[in-house]
Amino acid sequence: MSTESHAADHYEARLEQSHETPLRAAGRWVAAIASAALGSNEIEPIGAAVVVHSRADNSVILTLKTSNIEEAERLIESVRKDLEELTDEEFMDEWGAKAAEDPA
Repeated sequence: MSTESHAADHYEARLEQSHETPLRAAGRWVAAIASAALGSNEIEPIGAAVVVHSRADNSVILTLKTSNIEEAERLIESVRKDLEELTDEEFMDEWGAKAAEDPA
């Protein structure tokens, strides 16, 4: 029996509203209106993010911003699966690099 702990023992993933600068939020609203006018719902006026928190002190470990809630829901499933299967180090190797690529 393995005694190796999984990242889910130490971290928890949540869907949260992304916190954006006023300029970025205004840009998202303009893009959402233009997208809706063209018959698409790809961009939503309020951004969503998958945020991984420490279970010990609730601090934010990483934030992965998305363009819409559907993308966030798909992403959180992958993040939670990896939290259950990977060690802390493996999880951060996998997802920490993705968070670093986020232009926000």
